[in-house]
Amino acid sequence: MSDQPPPENPPPPHDPPPGGYPPPGNYPPQGNYPPQGGYPPGNYPPQGGYPPGNYPPQGGYPQQGGYPQPSPPQNTAGIVAVVLAILGIVLCWTILGGIIFGLLAVVLGFIGRSKSKKGTATNGAISLVAIILGLVAVALSIVLLVIGIGLFNSSGGTDFADCISDAGNNQREQQQCADKWQQNIEDRFDVTIPNEPN
Repeated sequence: MSDQPPPENPPPPHDPPPGGYPPPGNYPPQGNYPPQGGYPPGNYPPQGGYPPGNYPPQGGYPQQGGYPQPSPPQNTAGIVAVVLAILGIVLCWTILGGIIFGLLAVVLGFIGRSKSKKGTATNGAISLVAIILGLVAVALSIVLLVIGIGLFNSSGGTDFADCISDAGNNQREQQQCADKWQQNIEDRFDVTIPNEPN
């Protein structure tokens, strides 16, 4: 054996040429490369593994195991009832306005309360307020109606109504009836009603 020590750094077998290209060597002839992925050439199905055809659009399948979505609350009856109740109170002096709007508010308020108890509406308190305000509007209208009838009768209104019905279509007699009734009101209540300008 030789007494020489082995070299410290043996030279590399092939240094790659500059530019990162492989060293010259044996290359396959041009045009005979195998297809990428190692598969032989041929007709393959489209990617995804599904044959071509008509498929339903995505999301067209029913959800399985899903929970039903809650429907929005049906608060319309209660809201309309409150609006009608407020109109009934404002228009209670028109008698019919207070009674009609008040009764409609009470009916819709009960419908709203019923929906609230079933869980389909969330404004049960508003429906209750509408019922109360609707009843107040009806009561105010009835009270004003009774007071109005009482004042009409106490001021000679029945006599005026009889006089107008007896006058028929005669404008002169109708005006005399109105003048008598006005004089009666001024005498009973110690007021002076100004005459309308002609």
